[in-house]
Amino acid sequence: MMYGILFIVIGLACLLLIQNIQKQRQNQQQYIQEDPSPLTAHQIRLIQESWQRVVPIKDQAAKLFYARLFELDPSVKKLFRGKLDYQGDKLMATLNVVVNSLDNLGGVEAMLQAMGKRHIIYSVEAAHFETVGAALLWVLEQGLGDYFTEEVKEAWVIAYGLIADTMKQAAYDS
Repeated sequence: MMYGILFIVIGLACLLLIQNIQKQRQNQQQYIQEDPSPLTAHQIRLIQESWQRVVPIKDQAAKLFYARLFELDPSVKKLFRGKLDYQGDKLMATLNVVVNSLDNLGGVEAMLQAMGKRHIIYSVEAAHFETVGAALLWVLEQGLGDYFTEEVKEAWVIAYGLIADTMKQAAYDS
């Protein structure tokens, strides 16, 4: 009789353990399936396709970017030391990495956070990120022409917001 009760208790314990494991797996599946990025797959595709149109003219785009940035806020020019060609190369390379990582922004989050922290050293203020975003969108509009539709623009606005927010949080919230 005692062994019978023991087997029933062990059986119930195993059943509860199996149910608990199944619930944990379901929770993990839900977590894995959720996309923390507010970008849709379609928006990611739009950004990546439009970026491929910019890559061949990236040197011109970088020059236009800095000209527009300094036009929008002449005070930021003093933040740049050295040759702008080198800075433009770094900007385009970074954008290329981020654009190609939009499917997995977590993979470049640490890089963006480190960049955000470094920008404090250069005296970059949180408000400068808005000016940078405006300059970037203007350059994309100039470079993409008719391909820069409202839909493409919206996707880029969201993507830049994610990039800027990640950098600003690392720089100013720590």
